[in-house]
Amino acid sequence: MDHHFNVVLARISDMESKDDAHNLGKTSLVHVINFLLLGKFNKNFFENELFNGQIFYGEIELNSGKFLILRRQVDFPTKISFKLNENKQNDFNVPESWDYEDIGFEKAQKTMDAYLGFDVLKNYSYRKSITYFLRTQQDYLDVYKLNKFQGKHITWKPFVFELLGFDGSLITKKLELEELAEEQKKKIVILKQEANVDIGEKDKLLGLIDIKEQEKNKTEATIDKFDFFEKDSSINQEIIDDLDFQIQTFNTERYRIGYEITKIEESLSESNNDINIEKLRILYQEVELYFPENIEKQFDDLIKFNKSITTERNKFLKENLSLLKDEYKEIARQIKILELDKSEKLSYLTERDSYYKFKGYQKSLAKLEAEIERLQDKVKAIDKSVKIEQQIKNINNNIENAIDNINDAIAQRNHANINRTFNSIIYDILDTNALISITQNKQGNVEFDANYQNPEDLLSTSEAQGTTYKKILCMAFDIALLIHYSDKSFFRFVYHDGILEGLDDRVKVRLLNKVKSICEEYDIQYILSLIDSDIPVLSDGSKYQFDDKEICLELNDKDDSGRLFLHSF
Repeated sequence: MDHHFNVVLARISDMESKDDAHNLGKTSLVHVINFLLLGKFNKNFFENELFNGQIFYGEIELNSGKFLILRRQVDFPTKISFKLNENKQNDFNVPESWDYEDIGFEKAQKTMDAYLGFDVLKNYSYRKSITYFLRTQQDYLDVYKLNKFQGKHITWKPFVFELLGFDGSLITKKLELEELAEEQKKKIVILKQEANVDIGEKDKLLGLIDIKEQEKNKTEATIDKFDFFEKDSSINQEIIDDLDFQIQTFNTERYRIGYEITKIEESLSESNNDINIEKLRILYQEVELYFPENIEKQFDDLIKFNKSITTERNKFLKENLSLLKDEYKEIARQIKILELDKSEKLSYLTERDSYYKFKGYQKSLAKLEAEIERLQDKVKAIDKSVKIEQQIKNINNNIENAIDNINDAIAQRNHANINRTFNSIIYDILDTNALISITQNKQGNVEFDANYQNPEDLLSTSEAQGTTYKKILCMAFDIALLIHYSDKSFFRFVYHDGILEGLDDRVKVRLLNKVKSICEEYDIQYILSLIDSDIPVLSDGSKYQFDDKEICLELNDKDDSGRLFLHSF
């Protein structure tokens, strides 16, 4: 098997059943490799009874030159074993003993990190970056955000920023500050809802507290002196000057509304269609006047017009009547409340028992104290809201600083080498330029883009072809990363499933030749899966030939013996 360029080839003999090409297992191999490299257990994939009791083994050549054997079982996917060897096994044999046997999943990933010994992206596990080098068909939709990257921007954008050569913590800091600002804003909303206050009402509340404090002090003094004359005088004055006036005002308004209600009801009961054509004709005959032929029609039109006007008028009157009745009920309710209040105060004045008066003042004092406490709580809520708003202001200032820092970092163009390599790959394959770009949107958030400089040369035929050429951008990006980090301890392989599907034959040939030359120059292993119908046809009409050593796995549709794991998927 070739050390650099490997092909997983599925040969289809029955072209009429081409749909079965995807059942041979060429794509399934990606999932198995990912499983061996400690990806999360894919229940949807491994629920096939074929995998019951299956044990997978894999051998990895480490950057240290040593070879690591892994074992992982489908039935017990959280138990992983490792064995480190100095040399590669020519004929694989299951180790008799393991350096680590059946260790837990999380510990196994950390152990794998230690074995790999990557000296780039040290803040992230190898599992974060491996997704770029195991691309399935679903991972060609976006160069940067793979199908595996789900969730908020903070879960993947800082990583991509760092992958391109920048300090990912700059983005993390900004996004965390924004989340903190949102949390603080929610606190203010909750405070306002619970305390039912507005920050601008603080002075008003303090004024009310002063008034209540004065009333409280006077009530306390009255209780201490047990002198009720001043309180009685206050109640008399209130009854005379306030309650009676309010009751009289409400009664006047109730009378006015009652009068309007009566007039509307009378108006609605009247009929306006009193014109009788026959009586009108007889009247004309009695006075010996000529009754014109068209007068009946004119009066009939008049009646219809009158009915129309009456209908609209009645609709308005009914709506107004409903509102007036509601207003009448509300005024009657207010009068009842005032009469009850008046009755209670008159009863208080006529009460001669000092004990009951004393208890009444005590209740009044308790009520004042409760009102003062309630108002003070509102002031505290306002003070807390003001403090939080100041915190938000400080956070926003820090966010602006973070945005500036990100902008300064982007200006350094640390990704320039990756971009040049990326463009070189695209140009050699498609004879057009492509660009990796990093920008900031209006909110200062980082946006990643990778696109052709003159896409009209490529995407003129259909949207589907545009998707096809998107795959080449993904392929070039992945390989550009491997080249950029080739002098570091990092991944040395990439698996692209179905990368040739839908491409022009000339583009396929240039792609294959470019990939092979890169693999040889930078010691990279490239794994390509395809069906034989995607093998390009050369200019002389012959098919492109892969060396036997390049084909690492060959599948066919003759029977299950030609399928991965001898079984249809």
